[in-house]
Amino acid sequence: MKIPSFLPSAVVYQISLRSFTREGTLRAAEAMLPHVKVVGVDVVYLTPFVEMDTDMDRSGWSPRQIKSGFETPKNPYRISDYTKVDPEYGTEGDLVAFVAAAHGLGLKVFFDLVYLHCGPNNVIQKDIPDAFQRNEDGSVKTTVWRFPYINFASPAVREYLYANMIHFAKDVGCDGFRCDVGDEVPEDFWYEGLRRMQRLNPDFAMINEGSQPGHVQRAFHCNYGWNFSWGLRECATGTFKPGRSLVDTIAEQKAYEAKCPPEALELFFFENHDTANDEWENRIDRVLPVEAGNAILVGAFLRRGVAMLYNGNEIADNSLMSFFGPVEHPARARKTVDWARALQPAGQKRLALVRKLAELRHTVSAFAQGTMDYLATSAPEKSFAFQRTAPDGSRILVVVNLSNETRELAIPAFSDFEKAASAPALLAQDCAPDATGCFRAGPFSYWVSAPF
Repeated sequence: MKIPSFLPSAVVYQISLRSFTREGTLRAAEAMLPHVKVVGVDVVYLTPFVEMDTDMDRSGWSPRQIKSGFETPKNPYRISDYTKVDPEYGTEGDLVAFVAAAHGLGLKVFFDLVYLHCGPNNVIQKDIPDAFQRNEDGSVKTTVWRFPYINFASPAVREYLYANMIHFAKDVGCDGFRCDVGDEVPEDFWYEGLRRMQRLNPDFAMINEGSQPGHVQRAFHCNYGWNFSWGLRECATGTFKPGRSLVDTIAEQKAYEAKCPPEALELFFFENHDTANDEWENRIDRVLPVEAGNAILVGAFLRRGVAMLYNGNEIADNSLMSFFGPVEHPARARKTVDWARALQPAGQKRLALVRKLAELRHTVSAFAQGTMDYLATSAPEKSFAFQRTAPDGSRILVVVNLSNETRELAIPAFSDFEKAASAPALLAQDCAPDATGCFRAGPFSYWVSAPF
């Protein structure tokens, strides 16, 4: 499979419209695009902006939707019409203007496709009687979130959704799709969708919010890196299940990568709308010092794959956000990005780091195009290291300590310590090689060598 040329070095920025700005609209998000560009982002990914179902029957609301307390039926992932922009966010013209403004800044735009399920009153039923899957008793089959399953056994359903994809790509001008719960949608549907998109744009990209190795062999260019992203978080926060550590995360990551084509990518993230939503303890920058979050970002951004930021990650935002709260709800204003964080020391420190990481991904061939090898450290439960090798053979060593304690880290299988140690650091925080052949790594620290 040919990977889109921009994707291996890309930095993606996920915008959840309801919590990205106080206004919660496409126009307000468009006004923030120059900031996103300055961060070093290549791709803006919009969570769903299409019409939401307004059915007030709470039995069809997701448990998390109910728990949020907003008492609204409108959930961006509970869709009533795939073809229309929800008036809460603006108009079709606002969407087209957003994409045009992003393109004018050199940014690509991805849309979120939610095709596994929809709202109970989705208009697809008007033209396609068998649009929903059915139980043996004839009732509508629903997901764990209580939403109706789309019936992919229906050719008419498939063509309806393909037309929706073509509209977004051809008429609105998006450059790629993030496909919600892609593992549970038939692979052949995505395969055919990708073929149709690439007839419109050979560099069109498709990312799977899933982790099946088979999906990156034919249907997607990139899976979600849930295992590694979540493992870094659990390591730093000390929330691994008993008996597990970073050792298990890396072993599982190696096993997964061995099942994938060598060109396939994974998307690694600090947070996303699922992990940073409605509960304070799910915001990394609320439960950890900014230095810990910075160390996680270094580990995620410099490994092979696609890097993703979520609303305000670049300024160490730690506000309580929600994608369930509509604009008109009085409590919603307290659940948006706190942009004042950009003026505070933690926010400024994070922004400087993110911009540097984006620069390294774009300009250093070992990060933009290189391969990656894991290197075990002498404290593998709380630290890791890896080597990136550029096409010209030059290498870069990355060392990350996710412990809140100072460690003396050796890398036993790495034979070129002296070469790496003599190279000036591209990036470092409280971590450096010493005369004993180890790295003295302070709490939540990192060291990135120059090419050697």
